[in-house]
Amino acid sequence: MKKDWKRLLREQLVGRIGKADIYKVAYLTQGEEDNSVREALYALLFDSDNQVAENAAWVFMHSDLANSEWLCDKHDALKDEVMRTSRAPKRRMLLNLLLRQPFYAATVRTDFLDFCIDRMMAASEPVGIRAYCMKLAYLQCRFFPELRSELRAVLEIMEPGYLS
Repeated sequence: MKKDWKRLLREQLVGRIGKADIYKVAYLTQGEEDNSVREALYALLFDSDNQVAENAAWVFMHSDLANSEWLCDKHDALKDEVMRTSRAPKRRMLLNLLLRQPFYAATVRTDFLDFCIDRMMAASEPVGIRAYCMKLAYLQCRFFPELRSELRAVLEIMEPGYLS
């Protein structure tokens, strides 16, 4: 009988959880063979319960290299979710997950690049999100001299006191 991993994981990720709980769930997703637990956890990133979705992101942040590599196939969906979510903790964790993934010239999306540049300059964003967006903007601009110049210009106009 096949386990209903999504239901089982969701039960563990409801409400506040600690690092020990995170590591227990992360342990279940480790390895390169069976992706059923990993798929279930990934589906929970998009759960309607914000706490469940944030806890799922937290688990992925504490997972092994195989999970980071597995998420590479989900690159565009993660970008879409970063731009869609209004929750700062979830956005910060998803940006962190994207920073662990390779960026290539062919995968640069202008909507995500614009998002990163807008958020790195937004005073309303927490410092962590702004820093991650700055790094991600660079990772995308580095392939194109004209975009690197544009990013440099944006960084130069930012007030030094504005940067933490």
